[in-house]
Amino acid sequence: MTIWILSNGFMLDSATIRWTRVVSALDAEHIMVENLSFLMPHLPLYLLIPFYYIPGLATGAAPYLLSLLVAIYLLHLWAKNLKEVELSEHRLVILGLLVVLHPAFLWSATAGSHIALSMLAFYLLYRAAQHIISDHDLHSYISLAVVFVFYFFIDGSAIFIFVALIPLLVVIAPIRTIMVSPMSLYLIVGTPFAFALFSWAYLNWIFEGSFTNFITDADSDFLGGMLHVFDYPWLLDYGGQFFMPLLAATGYLLIAFPVSVYLLLDTINNSYRFRASFVLLLHPLIAIAIATSQYYLTHPFEILTLVSAGLMAELTYVKMQTKREFVFLVIFMMVSVVGGWWLFIETASPQMAQWVQALKGEELHTAETDSDLQLGLWLKEHRQTTMMYERSAFRVIAARGDAKGLVLSFSHDFKAAMRSRIPDVEQIAVPEPDSLIGRRDWLNIRHPNLYSYGMKGFDLVYDYMGWRVYRKHG
Repeated sequence: MTIWILSNGFMLDSATIRWTRVVSALDAEHIMVENLSFLMPHLPLYLLIPFYYIPGLATGAAPYLLSLLVAIYLLHLWAKNLKEVELSEHRLVILGLLVVLHPAFLWSATAGSHIALSMLAFYLLYRAAQHIISDHDLHSYISLAVVFVFYFFIDGSAIFIFVALIPLLVVIAPIRTIMVSPMSLYLIVGTPFAFALFSWAYLNWIFEGSFTNFITDADSDFLGGMLHVFDYPWLLDYGGQFFMPLLAATGYLLIAFPVSVYLLLDTINNSYRFRASFVLLLHPLIAIAIATSQYYLTHPFEILTLVSAGLMAELTYVKMQTKREFVFLVIFMMVSVVGGWWLFIETASPQMAQWVQALKGEELHTAETDSDLQLGLWLKEHRQTTMMYERSAFRVIAARGDAKGLVLSFSHDFKAAMRSRIPDVEQIAVPEPDSLIGRRDWLNIRHPNLYSYGMKGFDLVYDYMGWRVYRKHG
C-alpha cells in the first residue's frame, strides 16, 4: 500500500521535512546536534539517521519505511502480549486484520508521519497503566514515567497527553496508594517528564539563547496550528474552547471507535478492566479538548488515531474465550472500521485527502507540474554552492537527494550571508514572495525585491513555476 500511494504522488510534508532535516545535518560541513533544530522532537530524526546510509532512500522514502517498521513491531509486540488471552490463531488473524484495516492504523503506518511512533508509545503507556491497575507493581509506575519521557521526544502533543492523564491517575492507581500517599504517584510519573521538558528548554537556551525558543519560534512543531488557525477548519470552529471540542471529539470517537464504548459496558462487572476502559475512553477526549483550547491540534485524528493503539493494549486483557463474546467484539470492531473510514474521508485535512486520493489510484501530480521536483533535479545537475531557506525548500532538497554544497539556515555561512547586503555565495534560490512558502522565506524577508529584480552581481539562470535561481557573474 505504501508503494502504491507513493507511486501516485503522495508525499507527506512533515515526513519530507524530517528527512531533509536529517540529510541537511549529515551533509553539513560539521555534523552537530543543533543542526537538527530544536523546533521539532528529535527521536524520529535519530531513528532516520541509519537510513541515510542505505542506498536508494536519498529522495525521501526513509520516513515511510520507518513508519512501516514501527507499525510491524507494534503488531508483533501486540501479538506477543495477546498470548496472555490464549487466542486461537484464526481469532488472532481476524483481530489483527480488523485493527490494521482501520484508517487510523493505516494512515499512521503508511503516511510516513511520526504517528506510528506515537502509537507505539501510547500502546506501552496503556500497558503500563493496566499493570498499575491489576498488579500494583512499582515497576509499572516507572514504566509509565519512562514512556512519557520518550513520548516528549517523539510528539509535540505529548504535553497534552500528559496533562490529560493527570486527573485520571487517581482512577488508575490503587485506592490504598491514593489514601496513604497521593503525591507519590504524581512524583514518580511526573518528575521524569518534567526533567525531559526542562532539559529541552535548557538545550534551547544554550543553542538558541532562549529557554522558550521551542514554543515561541514561528516555525516550531511544538506550536501545532497556533499560528495558522485560518488554514484548519477544526481550529476555526473550536480553537480556544474546551467543552465544545470535547463534545465534538466524543462524537468523533463514537463514530470511529464504537468498540471502545462496547468494551466499557462489557467490563462493568470487572472493576480492574472497567477502570482501564474508562480511562481509555476519556483520556484521548480530554487531550483533544486541551490541545484544541491551546490552538495546537489541527485535526482530531492527530490524537484519535492513538485510540487504535490503546484498544490494542486493552484487548490484551479482554477475555474472549466464549464464541458470543468474540462475535460481539468482532461486530463492534467491524462497525468501527466502517465508521472510521467514513469519518476519515468526510473530515479529512488536505494531506489526509491526498492520501485517500492516492489510495484510490488517482495521480496527485506529474513531474512536469511539480515545481519543487523540477528545481531539485536542476540543482542536482548544477551543483554550485547554493543558498536557500530549507523550510521553504524541503521538497527541493528531497528531490535533489542530498544537501552537499547547500548553504542552509543553521550554518555560519548562511548567517554571515544574511548580514551582508550582497551574499558571498555562487547561487541563491528563492520562491515567489506572494506564495504561501514565499511569504515566510527568510531570503524574501531579508531581500524583498530579490525574486522580482535580482541582485547586483547576479544573473537569473533558472525561472520556472514560482522558483528563481540567481548566479554570481563569472
